Amino acid sequence: MKRACLFRGALVLSLGVLAASSQAQAQEAADPPPTEILIRPAGEPRPALKYRLVPEASALVPGNAALFYHRALQLMIQARANSAIGRKAEAGKRAESIDEQVQRWGTGPLQEIPREEARNRLAMFQNAFKEMELGASRATCDWELDRRNEGISMLLPEIQEMRSLARLVRLRARLEILDGKTDEAMHWIQVGLVMGRHVSQGPTLIQGLVGVAIGSIMHQSLIELIQAPGTPSLFWALADRPRPFIDLRPALEGERRLLEKELPELSELDRGPWSLAEAQQFAGQLQRKLFSFATGSSIPGTNATVPNLSDSMRRLGIAAMATKIYPEARRALIAEGRPESEVEAMPIVQVAALFTLQEYQRLRDDNYKWINIPYWQSYDRIDRSFDRGEADKLTNPLLTMFHLLTPSVNASRLAVLRLDRQFDALACVEAVRLYAHAHGGKFPRSLEVIEDAPVPLDPATGRPFLYAFDGNAATLTAPLPPGAPNHWSYKINYVLKLAK
Repeated sequence: MKRACLFRGALVLSLGVLAASSQAQAQEAADPPPTEILIRPAGEPRPALKYRLVPEASALVPGNAALFYHRALQLMIQARANSAIGRKAEAGKRAESIDEQVQRWGTGPLQEIPREEARNRLAMFQNAFKEMELGASRATCDWELDRRNEGISMLLPEIQEMRSLARLVRLRARLEILDGKTDEAMHWIQVGLVMGRHVSQGPTLIQGLVGVAIGSIMHQSLIELIQAPGTPSLFWALADRPRPFIDLRPALEGERRLLEKELPELSELDRGPWSLAEAQQFAGQLQRKLFSFATGSSIPGTNATVPNLSDSMRRLGIAAMATKIYPEARRALIAEGRPESEVEAMPIVQVAALFTLQEYQRLRDDNYKWINIPYWQSYDRIDRSFDRGEADKLTNPLLTMFHLLTPSVNASRLAVLRLDRQFDALACVEAVRLYAHAHGGKFPRSLEVIEDAPVPLDPATGRPFLYAFDGNAATLTAPLPPGAPNHWSYKINYVLKLAK
């Protein structure tokens, strides 16, 4: 799948400019039943950091993990092809693929997995599993995407397929849990989590979001593992994890410079007055590229649509946009200290594009400067810079076109936050298990009375998770993060019951 398609799709959804998308987002998703977690009182392992979500640095081997993951992907694809040979479906039914089986056994009830059949299926991927283990033990992971010049049209099949590897790892971990093998289950959970962190290490948000997806897959396995008899508390494994677990800074740095990378012609704007021929060539190139980004086609024809732009703006070409912007652009460039004679010598399109590029860079940095501030302190400041009404879009339609290459930063941060919030909520559950172990199997009346471990705060709000005990069971909840879509997946809703 082309990254361009994914990027444009994410832009359309995040900006909410298409009516159908806006209506779908506005609909409230019905909350599913709360997640029930059986509490088996347990102390910490010995030593306390026997289990980790990622290996300690001293255990890592020099080398590039991406090489091993590429091998794992190739071996997985070969195993898929081999599994399809000779498979027969029941009369009137389509044969279930091995991927469909892995997905069904990976998400269905744990006790309903046909263990022997599942083991036989996974045996086909034994070579891929070995490569995944080798990759997860490497000190670095470089996908060599930083200096590619394809931009948003670059294909990322290996990044997308990493989720398929993670599904195999999840099923492997589930089988180990069923067999009561805590160490082996934790090993494969760690392999999956490291793969998620490794896949996220690159200059594109797609990598970061796939990393979050893999982390969420393995988080579900952690929930299953802590409920298994004999599993010690994993509180310190959760508390000792990297924060944030998926670091989006490299991806956001790559996306921050996307406009200049996609439109290298912009670097020529500030090298002195252009000739009329140079201005015409620039305008033609800019129009072809900007409308291609917006529509997935070349210059719009009668059937083309440009999401994020009104009908009036769609009728404007780059030259018409530049003429509309020129008076304000001329005044602004002179006001910032440029010689009036120099500005007057510039063609209209050069003046308009230079002013717009500078305005875009200012707004972009006003947006990005908040990225590393805690979410609950910055959620209402990010994406505000480009929050422009239809009238403002018409005032400078070229700026609106540039904005098409700006991702929704808050939506990306929310994905990372959701994963860290899930880990912290699970750490609260593990703190409850520690307390119950030290107090005769009793639940704490509140999180504040737990002294066996430092109960984490909700990273979405900077406040404690909501905990309530009614004498028979407890609930651990957290509301929608501020600024998040109204969807149950952004909430925490656990019911804790003492195992019999």
